[in-house]
Amino acid sequence: MHRIATKPGDLDSERKLEGVRQTPADILFISTADTELSGLAQNWGNRFRKKAVLTLRLMQANPLQHPDVAEHYADHVLCKAKLAIFRLHGGYGYFPHLLDEILHIKSHGAKTRILVLPGTDEWDPELMKFNDYAEPVVRKIFAYFREGGTDNIERAAEAAELLLENKTEGFPEALKIPTFGWLERKSAIKNNISVNNTKQTKLSTSPTSLSSRQETEIGRVWITFYRALQQTGDMAVVEALTDGLKNHGLEVSSFYAYSLRETEAQEELLRKAENDPPDAILTMQSFSIGRMDERSQAGLSFLEKLNCPVIQVPTSTEDMEAWQKNPRGFSASNAAMSVVLPETDGRLFSTVVGFKQEQEEAPELEFRSKRLAPEAKQIEHVAELTKNWVRLRRTVNSDKRIAIILANYPNKDSRLGNGVGLDTPASVITFLKDLVKRGYSVGNIPENGDELIRILQAGITNDLELSYGKIPDQIISRESLFKKIGALPEKSQEILATQWTHEIPDFVPVAGKRFGNIFIGIQPQRGFGLQTQAIYHDPAMSPPPEYLAFYQWIQEDFDAHAVIHFGKHGNLEWLPGRSVALGEDDFPQIALRTIPNLYPFIVNDPGEGAQAKRRASAVIIDHLTPPLTRAGLYDELDRAERLLEEHAHCETLYPERAEELEHEIEHLLEHASWSEEILTPGVKEEDYDPLNALSNHLCELKESQIRSGLHIFGQLPQGDRKIDFLLSLLRMPSTERPGLLQVLLGKESDFDLDTLSIRERDVIEEQSREWIKNELKQSQKTELVKPKLNQKSPSNPLNHQESLQREIKKNTLSGTEGISELRRWLHEILLTRFNRCAEETRNLALALEGRFVSPGPAGAPTRGRIDVLPTGRNFYSVDPRVIPTQTAWRCGQALAEELIEHYRADHGEFPKTTALVIWGTSNMRTGGDDIAQALSLWGCQPVWEPVSGRVVDFEILPLSVLGRPRVDVVLRVSGMFRDSFGDVMRMLSTVPKRLAELDEPEEMNPVRAAWLVDQKRFQDSGNSAVIAKKLAELRVFSSGPGAYGTGLLPLIDAGNWENRADLTEVFLKWGSHAYDSDGTSSEEINLLRQRLSSVEIVHQNQDNREHDILDSDDYFQFQGGLQAAITEIKGSPPATYHGDSSNPEKIKIRTLKEEFNRVFRSRVLNPKWIEGMREHGYKGAFEMAATVDYLFGYDATCDIVADYQYEEVANKLLLDPEQQKFFREHNPLALKDASQRLLEANEREMWENADPETLEALESTILEIQGEVE
Repeated sequence: MHRIATKPGDLDSERKLEGVRQTPADILFISTADTELSGLAQNWGNRFRKKAVLTLRLMQANPLQHPDVAEHYADHVLCKAKLAIFRLHGGYGYFPHLLDEILHIKSHGAKTRILVLPGTDEWDPELMKFNDYAEPVVRKIFAYFREGGTDNIERAAEAAELLLENKTEGFPEALKIPTFGWLERKSAIKNNISVNNTKQTKLSTSPTSLSSRQETEIGRVWITFYRALQQTGDMAVVEALTDGLKNHGLEVSSFYAYSLRETEAQEELLRKAENDPPDAILTMQSFSIGRMDERSQAGLSFLEKLNCPVIQVPTSTEDMEAWQKNPRGFSASNAAMSVVLPETDGRLFSTVVGFKQEQEEAPELEFRSKRLAPEAKQIEHVAELTKNWVRLRRTVNSDKRIAIILANYPNKDSRLGNGVGLDTPASVITFLKDLVKRGYSVGNIPENGDELIRILQAGITNDLELSYGKIPDQIISRESLFKKIGALPEKSQEILATQWTHEIPDFVPVAGKRFGNIFIGIQPQRGFGLQTQAIYHDPAMSPPPEYLAFYQWIQEDFDAHAVIHFGKHGNLEWLPGRSVALGEDDFPQIALRTIPNLYPFIVNDPGEGAQAKRRASAVIIDHLTPPLTRAGLYDELDRAERLLEEHAHCETLYPERAEELEHEIEHLLEHASWSEEILTPGVKEEDYDPLNALSNHLCELKESQIRSGLHIFGQLPQGDRKIDFLLSLLRMPSTERPGLLQVLLGKESDFDLDTLSIRERDVIEEQSREWIKNELKQSQKTELVKPKLNQKSPSNPLNHQESLQREIKKNTLSGTEGISELRRWLHEILLTRFNRCAEETRNLALALEGRFVSPGPAGAPTRGRIDVLPTGRNFYSVDPRVIPTQTAWRCGQALAEELIEHYRADHGEFPKTTALVIWGTSNMRTGGDDIAQALSLWGCQPVWEPVSGRVVDFEILPLSVLGRPRVDVVLRVSGMFRDSFGDVMRMLSTVPKRLAELDEPEEMNPVRAAWLVDQKRFQDSGNSAVIAKKLAELRVFSSGPGAYGTGLLPLIDAGNWENRADLTEVFLKWGSHAYDSDGTSSEEINLLRQRLSSVEIVHQNQDNREHDILDSDDYFQFQGGLQAAITEIKGSPPATYHGDSSNPEKIKIRTLKEEFNRVFRSRVLNPKWIEGMREHGYKGAFEMAATVDYLFGYDATCDIVADYQYEEVANKLLLDPEQQKFFREHNPLALKDASQRLLEANEREMWENADPETLEALESTILEIQGEVE
């Protein structure tokens, strides 16, 4: 009943409507493959042209995905044919309307005989129900096209003629054609030569060994491409690529294959590599070799054995004009097939090298064939990139020059070496020491990370004030820079000349220091710090010429063999330009050009890592997240807990003492500034139990997971941090094993640990740590003693706490079934994976030798994603076609319903309008929790294709099933989400259109209510009815093409704002592009302003505890920016909530203030975190100063920081004597910057009632440090 009641979303009707102008014919051949159609145009066209009694039409199938086009074609062409043959890649999942139309016309008397064949080499039994022939006949016809080649195409024509004669026997057998082979010599085929001339090309499945080649050759490269290109003579791109590589002195071998998944093809490549190993492989083939749902090593091992860079060089299914006009570069389907899926093999993405161009017209077939045409500049880019990878591989280590680039934002000397979760300076030092062992010329290595930073600070940096008067170590001349700029496309030159009018000095300094053949550089600033007013009007501003000079010096003067952008993340991959498949006019490519790019990157951030892979051709070497630990309690929090424990003990036995303790607790809370953080909004006064509220508050703080340090690249956490890290991975149950705490308690996996008392939780936490410690000792033994299975612990009639302790010990020692299962998993899987994370440094060094970096998934380890270990791999993200997954759908539903219920509890009514923040990275980690939440709030659900799991549509739930009003959802999606999830963007933009047209009461459908009002208002403003309708439907907003972020970070950092109105202006400007279901966008600031004027809720989710809202600027930029804008527009703040899905089975919704207080109290002031940061010297102080910045950003946007919280930050984080000593020894500028930020909060009246003594101490600190620096 539930399924029957839903209404389809009909996503396919939002596809581009392409008119089909074709007249009926006797035979129709409809295929998704242009190469196949081109071959048929030559072969069948000639054959049937001679048969006056038979007519033939060829048709590209993709336009028939649109339901209107499919219906028109079926009614006017298909129903009049004698025979129609379909070859459909994706089957029913991609062509439901077309195939349903076949059944429809047949049911209405159409006599057309139908053959529906799979579009790949795999049989699809689902298609048989659309066929008019028995399976043996269909399989015979299928074999002709699966094998391919001219002879089989001719045999297929013979078979088609027999079918027209109603004969189903006597078909010629399909010839077995080699599915792979080598081109022994260069093909002479051009795109204007008949396909029959392919016989001019001599083919061999096993070429003669070329081991006699001269040693003077600089490298050996293979090109792999689809067999269909060779069979149809569509070889122009292969030939151009071959010529381009040869022009760089490379030896080229070309290998065609139906699919690189074939075992025999892989074996042939490995056989050839035994004598002639390649230095690089270029592949033009799409999709993945190993399936994402298998992750079988067998599917990937042959690339690891070949052990060289595998460079993805795709061609587009569209023409060059479409690429030039598309700010995304590739369509969503092209990006999925040719970029995302190949990443799962560990391929390095370059750029597009060829386009489908209409070339040959066959009027009698009413068909224009499309063949691949190379683009010379794109070919040259790829050829030079390949040459540079070969150069890197063939150069001995002692001669290699490597540029290590450290990100620097904000552009201050206190913040050199950005790297989320990473002690970047210490990691660089560790890596330099490894390079020395490998024969690199490194010079004198600084003793530690702090010394490295001091050396860098002594030279030119991005801090203009501190760099004044310093003599640069490296320079590049203005003449050389302008010569390079003069070679850029005219459009790029014009942009630079218009946006950057300042005087360029005769010599441009290059920030950084050389250590032998290693250059450690400071990445230049993006440019908004130089042109602060541009923040208000130009989100897609180009980088300044000095930025290009930095990379030019690395490439030309330093002549680097490779660059390493060390740590998440820099700004190169976020420069303006196409989203993917970049060209010569895109600034990431203009800056980096063709130098090999390696990128150590935190494993839990697939989205921003993918940005570097797709826009800067980066090879990722992922690294571990920092260790997490239980926050615990400290100072007055700890005292309050002890008082509560004593009160609980005395409440029954010693009531008088209990009453005394209540007074002590009351007295403590009266003098504790944090006592107001306990109050829960929405709780009635008569229901408020102060002791219970305090207990719950302390419990939540104590059980919070916080970072206890930073990761150092290639080093495993040791001691207590190792135990903490392993415990953070073992806490959450998964499909592979139970959760450790539940097992030790003898409970089921779904047991709620929050039901334990504070003392019970302490006991089980300590026992968990002891269990891990004992198991680690066991793992050091040469032979692990196997535990006995199924041994049960006897019951114990002692008091509850002692019983608990003994039960845990018995479970631990005796080896119950759950413990045994967990123990096996720990030793056989987790520790094996964990220990291999120490290979991060080794794998980065091997990448510098031009070796293959094995692929691996990305995600949050503590959310049950143990598969992301070991690190040190080239991570990939997620197939965008399956988003949201069914697992994510369940979590998203829970988030939606919990948000609605929380709002109802707080406000007494259902919400009408909600603004959601949706990021690319988080949805890659979770499989689409946020998307699922948006759909659920709307009252919709995804439709998945049963076999592949692809999301093919959505359904609208009727109100009777939904059981509540729909919610009107406004989405602010990140630029990276926009780039990565084209099909999801189309779905999210389509949903409001469908909901607006439903015949439902306006009070139950606020989307429709707003749509009706908006249309009238837009028409009254002078818009046509069509434009008014379109504007009224738009709900999805993001940055404009080529732009990213919200603009608030550079604005706040520059101090170039006066009030919330300024923040609102920038937030609206940077996020005002409204995206329609056809993928187009337009700047609609007034529309966004109007949408936000009715928003009641601002909401954002966080899916793991490996970070929090105060260790990243993105949270205050997006969530804070939304609240600031809505507050400014409406005059009152919205209800702002924070979703916690770190445990998907137990999601939590808190107000933003509650979440802020939780993070502030559990981490920011926690001695565990402070001491952990101190161990990392300069970078630890960096992290503390960053937290102050993000706290300030949240207060600027949300007015969320209380005066007493500023006071605590000042006194405990900055002015505490131990902290002062720490900062001054390791990073005094971080102390100065953080102190200035707090004084700015006071000056802006954000910190209104500051203690004068505190302000004076901060001012004194700043003056002292300024004096020391000068």
